[in-house]
Amino acid sequence: MLPGTFEYLLSIIEPILLREKTEGAPMISPRKQCLLALWRLATPDSLRSISDRFNVGRSTALYITRRVINALIELAPTVIKWPTNERVGQVWAGFEANSGFPKVIGAIDGTHINIPAPKDDPAAYVNRKSHHSIQLQAICDHTCQFIHCYVGHVGSVHDQRVFRLSEVQSYLGDVSKFPQDCHLVGDLAYKFANTVSRQWPYDTTSTKL
Repeated sequence: MLPGTFEYLLSIIEPILLREKTEGAPMISPRKQCLLALWRLATPDSLRSISDRFNVGRSTALYITRRVINALIELAPTVIKWPTNERVGQVWAGFEANSGFPKVIGAIDGTHINIPAPKDDPAAYVNRKSHHSIQLQAICDHTCQFIHCYVGHVGSVHDQRVFRLSEVQSYLGDVSKFPQDCHLVGDLAYKFANTVSRQWPYDTTSTKL
């Protein structure tokens, strides 16, 4: 993460991380809270290592991480937004300028977030690469910014089923979400019974949803 990006993020979530009560132990600064949480999310460090690095207790490190994540969850709807109004035309133009594909509102794909084997039903979390994971389905615009995220299914679930269970499935018949017969592009994991495939003059395949 670039320093400028961090400062921007901190400026938004800092009020959420401030403690209302002033009594008791001194408050850990929002900057330190944010740094600690980002470090834990970005590295495989243990809580013991992180607590040593940031000079806090292990339970405090866990609490801080959860607190920052909750702040990011509150922020998410203001950042991850489906294109509307004039933004739709900008996304179409961006995709067409980048790849020649017309009327593309987003590119969809799935990925796996590796996790330790859970205690309950661990076999359900094993993905096709034999890792324990949960599924993340993401849709990005032409600038690679998220416009929709759907996460939480076990790793053994196929991308196609994840899509059918996501709210994006219900978007397909909604002209406010897909105006003027626009579409998503994705790989063969998103080939459905109600799709229309088109051959483009490129070394790839576009599937219209």
